[in-house]
Amino acid sequence: MNVRHSRLARLVALTVVVSMPLLGMAGVASAKATRGSQAWCAAHPAKANKPICANATPGGNSGTGPVVGTSPDISVTVSPNTTLDPLVETGQSEIHAVVQVETLSSFAGDVVNISSSQLVASCNTLSFETIQAGLPPRVSPDNISVVLDDDGNVTVVVDGSNCAPGGSVVEADLESAPYLTALTTLNAMPPVTTTPGVVGFPNDEVETGDTTAVVGNGPSGNSDVYAVFYVEDNPVYAEATVEIDSTQLEARCGDGWIWEPGNGGTPVTQVSPGPGIPAGINTGPEPQTTLDDDGNAVFVFKGISCAAGDSSVIADVLAGTHDTFTFTYTIVAPQPTI
Repeated sequence: MNVRHSRLARLVALTVVVSMPLLGMAGVASAKATRGSQAWCAAHPAKANKPICANATPGGNSGTGPVVGTSPDISVTVSPNTTLDPLVETGQSEIHAVVQVETLSSFAGDVVNISSSQLVASCNTLSFETIQAGLPPRVSPDNISVVLDDDGNVTVVVDGSNCAPGGSVVEADLESAPYLTALTTLNAMPPVTTTPGVVGFPNDEVETGDTTAVVGNGPSGNSDVYAVFYVEDNPVYAEATVEIDSTQLEARCGDGWIWEPGNGGTPVTQVSPGPGIPAGINTGPEPQTTLDDDGNAVFVFKGISCAAGDSSVIADVLAGTHDTFTFTYTIVAPQPTI
């Protein structure tokens, strides 16, 4: 009896040892790529230019931060915020970026809250801006609640001053059932010299908003555009004046637009004088600001009722050889993105 029990024990132990790696292999084989990760985006090439894949990481939902608690039915991205196009602070350690939230179209009209307690702690001042109710923008300190459009999307701008560089988690939460959450990480780099030029983010931007009436949770906007344009030149031009203009972009936004220069620049706004009358293009002084010590500056643009298509954006440095830079910014009509 003792011999039989010994043989049986050895057989059971051998079975357990052999089965353990097989279980591990089964777990690996059954693992599926997270929506918005590099693996998922590689398997869905049609999403390559969509915000959900703009900041894709090996294991994340989107962005470069933690994904614990996120849902595949909601994503949040920050632009600029990639290795190739990082967010470099300008002026007085300022942060200016576009935050895009995408959900299922079934959540149209619901409210989503966008916040970042880590950014609040990192910056002397932090605010979010929306033009869902028109111009001037609604400015909300620390966090903002906004309405999803009929495609389940919403976009805002985040502005911070005197911000410490580093990573900060940005959170998007549906304020009603099923209370979905999405997370990403905004990685702010300290001011640094960058390659001369002008570039806009996010490019190929999908407009948001298709309701203007104050019903339900409020308006979602009217084919709104949110963009940030970074102008970079040789630091020898530090403290020089730089201006930006885009007749095409302004003309596309029939109900109004606003340029908001960083580093203490004065905003330039134009709105439609009445129903059916386009806001028109800027006929006064161009939006201007001052290049920081690294030769960099930033301009935020917001437009209402904007036509889809390409627009040429021109930045001029009013010093030295009067360098001029151009960039083609593309607007995409409202559409589902998840």
